[in-house]
Amino acid sequence: MNKDIEQIASSASMDLIAKAKSLKASGVDVIGLAGGEPDFDTPKAIKEKAIEELLKGNTHYAVGKGLPRLREKIAHKLQKDNSIDVSPENIIVTPGAKMAIYLAVRACINPGDEVLIPTPSWVSYTEIVRAASGVPIEVSLSPDDNYAIKKSVLEQYISEKTRMIILCSPNNPTGRMINEQEIEEIIEFVRGRDIVILSDEVYEKIAYIDRALSPGSYEELEDKTITVNGFSKAYAMTGWRLGYLAGSQKYVDVINKLYTHTITGTSPFIQEAAIVALDCDEEVAAMRKEYTRRKEYFVSELNNIPGIEVLEPEGAFYAWCKFTNIDNPAGELLEKSRVVGVPGNAYGTGFDSYVRFSFASSLDELEKAVNRIKNLMHTYKRG
Repeated sequence: MNKDIEQIASSASMDLIAKAKSLKASGVDVIGLAGGEPDFDTPKAIKEKAIEELLKGNTHYAVGKGLPRLREKIAHKLQKDNSIDVSPENIIVTPGAKMAIYLAVRACINPGDEVLIPTPSWVSYTEIVRAASGVPIEVSLSPDDNYAIKKSVLEQYISEKTRMIILCSPNNPTGRMINEQEIEEIIEFVRGRDIVILSDEVYEKIAYIDRALSPGSYEELEDKTITVNGFSKAYAMTGWRLGYLAGSQKYVDVINKLYTHTITGTSPFIQEAAIVALDCDEEVAAMRKEYTRRKEYFVSELNNIPGIEVLEPEGAFYAWCKFTNIDNPAGELLEKSRVVGVPGNAYGTGFDSYVRFSFASSLDELEKAVNRIKNLMHTYKRG
């Protein structure tokens, strides 16, 4: 057995999604708010393009970094939306953004190298680093400071083995977005150091306060940053499995060697559909509008329940909730209320009193969940 793979933990969110589905299948009235999956259907134009390509017989190998037209379209998108200047040759299309992250980590670190991961953070970052024989270092951010990233905090965790820092904005699970001050702090931190920045921007289109900032758009960081994005969240294409990464040639050339020996290429009919997806601005805006409506209802209602404190999300579709008078809130909610959320300790050490709920569900489901959570918290209040 490979010891690095053997030691990695399973995905808490995937495990809970599976558990919720199993309970529903057995007749249990469970409300699943654990998954990071839009409940919208993939826009019609995207599906129609995929069907058209399938019927044309476009089902053979698409060898290489991705279809040239798609990479050109992504390069244009990165320039227009993110102010990132990158050649189509420095873009690799992958089967999902998660695979893009794995490829980047695996290709850019050596065994024993340390990767800084500001927490709370997505559950898979630490395990991907372990799978690549690296050492994940949790950089614990403070809720009292609104989880701000500061050079002074990062400096506490750096060593001679530090080779990478993973950023996520909008953040999963908190919904926070990196601001200008934090970018400046990161610039100061990496200056003169051999550290690559992996910027996960998969929730970029689901932003409520402003346009998300991309580290790779800053002159001081453009040669140090690998930008990862995908189609799952913005375009409701989770099952299509399509993402991409972009960066300077020195990173992409090495990543591409691993890519060609593992993935070969992504499905051509899906890539053709992705070209159409990048023009679905109206559909994306409509989904974001509905997420905003759900956010405003769900976060407000939860914050009105004594014993629950919810951070106002600036992006993504998660409510990061602190339970002040329950020791095991995720377990209690599942057992007594049949509401499934992801326990906070899945996102880093010290978050045992937190639960992440997804509000990428219908308002009816969210209303039911609020009522069940409210009833449970009233029970504890009486106790």
